[in-house]
Amino acid sequence: MFTSRRTQAILAASSVLALLAGGAQAVTISGWDLTNVGEPTELNEDGTGFSYVYDRDVSGGTEGAISSGRIAFTPPEALAPGIKVDETDDDKRGVLTEGCLMTSNPPNTCDGPFQSGKRIKQQMTGFGPVDLVFNLDFDNSTLPEGDELNDPVVYQVFHRLINVTDSMLDGFKIQLGFGVGDDFKVAGEADGVFFSQDFEAQPDGSGPASTQFPFGLFGDADTNKNFTLDGFFEPERAKYAVELDDDVVATELKSTGLVGPYEALFGNWLPQQGVPEGALWEYEVGKDPLVMAWDTGEGWEVRRGINDSLDGVEGTISYDDVFSLEESAWETFAYDQWGEMVAFLSDVPLFADVIEDLANLNVNFGIQLDHELLAQGLGGKYGSFTMRTIVSPVPLPAGAPLLLGGLGALAMVRRRRRRAA
Repeated sequence: MFTSRRTQAILAASSVLALLAGGAQAVTISGWDLTNVGEPTELNEDGTGFSYVYDRDVSGGTEGAISSGRIAFTPPEALAPGIKVDETDDDKRGVLTEGCLMTSNPPNTCDGPFQSGKRIKQQMTGFGPVDLVFNLDFDNSTLPEGDELNDPVVYQVFHRLINVTDSMLDGFKIQLGFGVGDDFKVAGEADGVFFSQDFEAQPDGSGPASTQFPFGLFGDADTNKNFTLDGFFEPERAKYAVELDDDVVATELKSTGLVGPYEALFGNWLPQQGVPEGALWEYEVGKDPLVMAWDTGEGWEVRRGINDSLDGVEGTISYDDVFSLEESAWETFAYDQWGEMVAFLSDVPLFADVIEDLANLNVNFGIQLDHELLAQGLGGKYGSFTMRTIVSPVPLPAGAPLLLGGLGALAMVRRRRRRAA
């Protein structure tokens, strides 16, 4: 159930009085506040709907409001409005988490299996702030014996930022605070909401926060228990390096530059409208399809192969039969040689589609709540806190507006060449 920030603030104020009177409390996240979120859209032709996030209260209508981002949901994996709070206790990633913020996947939980659909799909459509507000529940009940009032409450955030801005991006930052739009205030040291320093982000050894472009495109299978196949483009991980603004009480997480092979291949963070197409294979229903080849603009470049000797039932090819070709063995097929490419790949059923994960950046972190500080400070006043995201376009020289459409134009040229062939 979602309640407005006004109602939450009234409840929070009552909780503050109880706290000051000596009552023990625990604060938790009760849900996504939809006061600055429009009504979910109807599903588009791809089966996806959107909840647009605005810079002000839109409960009375969106006239005059500005949106720079939206939350995407695609049933049945995720339902409207697109974000849920799960309270599954989970003793992992370095701390005992109270729960997580994840996509609104009804049966799924924080500890759901790999590729079960947990990441919030936050699409950035512009360069203004996108403010996601989460309601706080100040529980008046007595804490369990042995628990201290200020034992940390940590929520893991399964987050994905998707570039649909029509521009290459230079990076991003996420801030924790209170309010939305022009009324937003970054949390201070005494406000009780900050990025957890004890949380252990994936992959192991990343510290309290990390990013990664999806592993199916960049990654060494030897370093990840969930994969036996290296990333399509390179076995090296690709990501943005990130830093927190404080080594104790951090309220801003920001990127500091690309790391890995992404930049050499594509420059900066591509928009979804400018990513190249791939020749994909849906090897198993419900799993992300494998990229077997990609459209370089000159033809289909195949970077994966199929083992000649197949295990199991004769004629059946599975994920385990796919391997990464050495660079010297990459094969390029002209656009009119689709059949020859399929034969080269042992007749697995390929289809052409955009490699959308090149526009998707996974962001990993935890949010820590301090019971007493939140109740006595801005958390008690608002009854909520805000997670604000801002992305930055690539700085371009004079005359560069022509370049902004260049990626889209290149993508269209690739598609025209393929269709003509």
